[in-house]
Amino acid sequence: MSRPRILAPAFLASAFLLSAIPLVAQASSDLQLSLVPTVAVPIGPTLGDGLPFYGIGGGGGLEGELVPGFLPFAMLRFGVDAELLPINQSEGGLTLVAAGGGLGARLRAGARITLKAWGGGGIYMGMVEAGTVRNPYWEAGAGIGLRLGPTLELSLGGRYRDFLTPSGSLYRGVSIAAGVGYDLAGARKGGSIRMEPSLRPIFPLFYTWYDDNPAGELVLRNDESSPLEKVKVSFEVKQYMDGPRVCAELPRLAPGASASVPVFALFNDQIFRVTEGTKSAGEIVVEYFYLGSARTARYPVTVTVNNRNAMTWDDDRKAAAFVAAKNPLVLAFSKSVASAARRTGSGIATTEIRTALGLLEALRVHGLGYVVDPATPYEKLAESDTAVDFLQFPQQTLAYKAGDCDDLSVLYAALLEAAGIRSAFVLVPGHVYVAFDSGLTPDAARRLFANPSEWIEREGTAWIPVEVTLVADGFLKSWRTGAREWREAERDASLAFFETRKAWELYEPVGIADEGVAVMLPDSAKVQAAYESELARFVADQTSGRIVELTTAIKAGKSPEADLNRLGILYAQFGQFDKARAQFLEALKRRENPAALVNLGNLAYLEDKAREAVGWYERALKAQPESGVALLGLARALYELEDFTSLESAVAKLRSVNPDLAAKLSLPGATASTARASEAGEKEVDTWTE
Repeated sequence: MSRPRILAPAFLASAFLLSAIPLVAQASSDLQLSLVPTVAVPIGPTLGDGLPFYGIGGGGGLEGELVPGFLPFAMLRFGVDAELLPINQSEGGLTLVAAGGGLGARLRAGARITLKAWGGGGIYMGMVEAGTVRNPYWEAGAGIGLRLGPTLELSLGGRYRDFLTPSGSLYRGVSIAAGVGYDLAGARKGGSIRMEPSLRPIFPLFYTWYDDNPAGELVLRNDESSPLEKVKVSFEVKQYMDGPRVCAELPRLAPGASASVPVFALFNDQIFRVTEGTKSAGEIVVEYFYLGSARTARYPVTVTVNNRNAMTWDDDRKAAAFVAAKNPLVLAFSKSVASAARRTGSGIATTEIRTALGLLEALRVHGLGYVVDPATPYEKLAESDTAVDFLQFPQQTLAYKAGDCDDLSVLYAALLEAAGIRSAFVLVPGHVYVAFDSGLTPDAARRLFANPSEWIEREGTAWIPVEVTLVADGFLKSWRTGAREWREAERDASLAFFETRKAWELYEPVGIADEGVAVMLPDSAKVQAAYESELARFVADQTSGRIVELTTAIKAGKSPEADLNRLGILYAQFGQFDKARAQFLEALKRRENPAALVNLGNLAYLEDKAREAVGWYERALKAQPESGVALLGLARALYELEDFTSLESAVAKLRSVNPDLAAKLSLPGATASTARASEAGEKEVDTWTE
């Protein structure tokens, strides 16, 4: 038989197979063609003496495997091949050309290794010199595949075949094959990664916050039949970011697996120029390796950017980000008032109280007013965690001279913080206002204030609530109203309190450029007059009733020296030192009273009469050697005198007598230079002794 006659069936079958490939590939998620050289080892039939009819032969073929995307564990096999087997004891041989297919199963033993088993059959053509036969055959086989990459696979396997005839088997044998396969879809594989982003609107105010807190989430799903490795997810909005922000790096994403990835962003300050809500183009980029091949998937997203004054009340602490205490306008306004408060009224209450009072009075002189924004009323928006509110920055409120309760609270908190006073936000149903650190312990506050219900005790500090919306009515009414609102809300357990500085740890304060906004500071003379007037009202409000009460008690004579001492403390706490001294001295006439002696020492210390103060404290210690308050006062006075030898002894005794009081003593260094620097500020005493 001539070579063309022998090869013609193989060429026809191959042509049919190749013409069908495009149709099959369209419906397939995995189509692989392999060139397979084989070694054929015959098993039967045998000659009469047991000698195999055929000898070991060989050949090759073209095989295909189709793996449906919906059934990755199954496969459809098809192919054509030819094998030449020598006939023993003859110069001739048998040529077998077969075309067929079958069904099989696949099992992945790793990212690159696949185990296979199959069974099937088809039609063969057997050709020898004597003639040609055409009959069916069946086969069963197994193998292993090693993926070198997305497109290439090395395979090794074996199969048993039985070429049938009407009277038996023409040939039975085992074929051992090693080949190279090419996946027609391999170049496109690795791209079946599904991305489902969910981005929330961006609030420019918190643009640095998004570097550590997600702006949304992204669900990644691997729809490939092999794992994705070294997955890196990045996010970028080129208009507002200097470069992509890496959001997550996953070592591996298994086939069919999904992962939720937070979307972080490192915005630059360009985003803070957004004064009207807008939309910008963003992009999520996923880089990964598929069977050793680097791939990149890009997903365009639309990013909604709110205006820079926008925020939601899902976390009340966010308001602290608006408290821009370092804004130049805020600093200028605050420092000028704080300076006046330190100069005028020294000795009255605390510097914190006088400064807070002065700041509110300065705002009143400035003409600040409370105006509800009908478009974004706090009362309504605070009820929703998703409603977007519009808050003004402090300098904006100063420029507009008006704002909602949240706007005025932000401004007042910023002024307090600029003056070095801790502020806090108080939230009651539908309303927000401010409290400030009075500089007093709860015990000191109980001695200072006439009404114990008009201040808030929080973590060992007395806070003064101020209803800023009543700025036009002055500090005293604003304070009283804020205290009443706190009591009412406290009964219903419907309030919240958060310190500005603690909130800053999560939501950093952000300032905006003044952008040409000119704010004229209020007339200093008018501010000074308003401050002095309100301070006098404050002193009278806190002292007048108690002065009458104590004077009456002194006249009654039940414990005149104790009542005289209490009256002296009252005068001293509100800066009336001459009247205070008179009461303490009168108390001493009645009886050698250690408490009055300590208080006289405190007065002398506040009036920069350190040596006189030492005398009073030492006299008190003679009467009461274990007096912690006398030792504390003595240490302060000795420090001012730079008598460090005596100071060391006094401090040591104070630590043994009263460690808590000793902890209050802050005496940096032991040199004249540090002593003078430490006393540059206003002196205050919170150890008035009854």
